[in-house]
Amino acid sequence: MKTIKPTGISEKVIRLLQIYTMIAQKNFPSVTALKEHFVMSERSVYRYLEIINMIDGIEYDKERKGYKFTNGDRIKKLSLSDNELLVLLAASEAVSHLGESLGESFQELVNKVAVPAKRLGAKHKIPIVVKIPEAIGNEKLSDYFASVSRCLNERRAIELVYRAQRTKEVTERVVDPYGLVFYDGIWMVIGYCHLRKDIRSFAFDRILNLKERNLYFKPQDGFNLDEYLSHSWGIVEDEEVKVKVRFSAGVADYVLRKKWHPSEERTVLPNGDVEMTYKVAGVDEIKHWIYSWLPNVEILEPLSFRQQAAAELSESTKKHLQEH
Repeated sequence: MKTIKPTGISEKVIRLLQIYTMIAQKNFPSVTALKEHFVMSERSVYRYLEIINMIDGIEYDKERKGYKFTNGDRIKKLSLSDNELLVLLAASEAVSHLGESLGESFQELVNKVAVPAKRLGAKHKIPIVVKIPEAIGNEKLSDYFASVSRCLNERRAIELVYRAQRTKEVTERVVDPYGLVFYDGIWMVIGYCHLRKDIRSFAFDRILNLKERNLYFKPQDGFNLDEYLSHSWGIVEDEEVKVKVRFSAGVADYVLRKKWHPSEERTVLPNGDVEMTYKVAGVDEIKHWIYSWLPNVEILEPLSFRQQAAAELSESTKKHLQEH
């Protein structure tokens, strides 16, 4: 496949920049490695190295057996404004909840590209807390994340040994990964399951084993991860149902302060109550959200959902009235 390059830039210039970047990123490329990577002669490699040496001095590192810049780190670091620093700190705090490996990788990235905050004249650490659930994982989470990311990028299938949440059934599956989702503290891969012949979600903490496969795939025509998830309250895909609830006036300000779902329709009643209507995939996920507003919420539609909630809440009431 022909490489697409910016108009007006020759392949020699692009290759020169690539080699320069490899040295700048401290990959310590050797002549042999450059020959194999770019499929060119040793003479051509030395010619590129001579040009780079004229721009910025380079030398051979005997210990690392490759080339480096004589004057050290050539990657220019950013000097951040107060607002940019605030954004970086908030992002760092948010990423820290996504798993230890991602948190460490983000910090390494920050160290590479940004000047430390203490050199920006910051007198005190700015306290920022992002309240989201911590990532649930297992000892293989980092390995799984790396493998799935590679296969997503290269459009290769993954092979899973997976334990289902409800049935506890253990199955082997080949999955074409379409995207990654972090929801309620759980990392998931969304993709086409060859066993079920459908698009499914697989939680990382339910994966018992994962292997990369050299089976290349093309995503289903028209598939869009955002669109796929927009029908769910969270991530569960089920038959679409229209849910209508009424919130009491006492919590109206809280429920009206944000839009909870793309399908939301809202009506403020004369007495201050608020009616909300949603079109979601099944009721299991939205039910937990509705219950979090008790006793200031009532399920109006569908009738079957209203009856289910009545039965569940009645059972809960009995348990709470029992003496211990």
